[in-house]
Amino acid sequence: MLRIIWAYLLYTWGGLHRSFGNSNHVRSEHETAVDYFARATLIHPDFRQARLARGILLSRELARHDEALAEFNWLLEEDETDGEVRLNRAMLYQQIGKYTVALADFEAYAAQGGVHANEAERTAVILRELLAEK
Repeated sequence: MLRIIWAYLLYTWGGLHRSFGNSNHVRSEHETAVDYFARATLIHPDFRQARLARGILLSRELARHDEALAEFNWLLEEDETDGEVRLNRAMLYQQIGKYTVALADFEAYAAQGGVHANEAERTAVILRELLAEK
């Protein structure tokens, strides 16, 4: 139980560093947040939210796409129905120009009926049009 509490505290500290980094555009705060999220998952390997937060941070703020993709893939291997992970992986694939796999993830997310299903479907329409032009 103590390990879970410690992991949660590390996750919370990571979130604080991410927030500070976002507010003040300080990359070193983002790096610190990544470290805290990683430490939380070392202590509690099944701490999905910490892995997801790490993947999002790596993807969006730090552009460390390979590492982010590894986190998203690990999470989806454990639970392929996790819509939040699938949506974030779709956005990452779109960001790096892998439109075919991004489209598949956006479509899968939209089919699940997640909170952002309408936006995912609109993005899927745009990606289909883009791929048709190629």
